Amino acid sequence: MLFSFAAMAGGFLLIFRGITVFGCTTVSFSRDFTTCFQSDFGAIPGMVAGGGLIAIGTVLFFVAMLRFATVR
Repeated sequence: MLFSFAAMAGGFLLIFRGITVFGCTTVSFSRDFTTCFQSDFGAIPGMVAGGGLIAIGTVLFFVAMLRFATVR
């Protein structure tokens, strides 16, 4: 049950970080999780990184909710 709560919180954080990354020109994943660049120094375009983070966060959140709902 604790894992489900942690996974839901992690999914929410990934969704929130994905929304904030959309405004970046390019993004690199680093020790600070993501580094936003306003030039071409990053490895991934901001729209692609944001969409990926939102997709992973959404899947993680709903899988955790499903697991939480089936706990007896």
